[in-house]
Amino acid sequence: MASEATASGLRHYYAAVGNKEAKLVTLLELLQTVQASTRRPLAVSCSSRDALDSVAYTLLRSRKFAVTAIHSDLTEKERELALADFRRCAVGAGSTTESHADSSRDGDQEGAAGRDVLGVSQLREGEQFVSVLVLTDVCLKALPKELLPVGVSVLVEFDLPPSKEVYARRVSTLFGSGRDRRSQRRVVIDMVEAGSIGAFRALESFVASPVLEMPVRVEDMFAQ
Repeated sequence: MASEATASGLRHYYAAVGNKEAKLVTLLELLQTVQASTRRPLAVSCSSRDALDSVAYTLLRSRKFAVTAIHSDLTEKERELALADFRRCAVGAGSTTESHADSSRDGDQEGAAGRDVLGVSQLREGEQFVSVLVLTDVCLKALPKELLPVGVSVLVEFDLPPSKEVYARRVSTLFGSGRDRRSQRRVVIDMVEAGSIGAFRALESFVASPVLEMPVRVEDMFAQ
């Protein structure tokens, strides 16, 4: 199993949740645990705009993350600015809000209304944060190619991919090619509801690496 994961450049895990109501609570707990263990930038993929709105709202309410939401209702320019803004924040992941403020001032403010970014004023001075990109499957094709791959280290699939093609698009857009993925440990975490076992089994059939239960120690997911 380890050799398969190494060959694909991905490590794949799942987190079981009881129902839709528990899903957001579990997601927040999961991201807070990852945040405490690593300062790596994260992405959360959603199948619908409703799911994206729920995820972004939950993360913003926690006041623990710098959140960028990208969806198909944004204009091409707004998507480009939002993704560029996220990449700037992700480069400074693990830094304090002071450095985040500097990078924000350097950015173009046009289209800011379309970027759901948690501002510096909402974080306590000196507090560390993790950048989280929340996006829908529909907008993946529309992201500017010159800014791809996005370069996150962790992808949480809030909604299981409905097909092999959607899964492949998520992975290539966010992580890049196999060589890109092997250069640094990349992790995919699937959130599996009790009623979606069939979709989970389908996922297992087309991913390149085995899908394992999440370890108790989150840092073990990134161990070489």
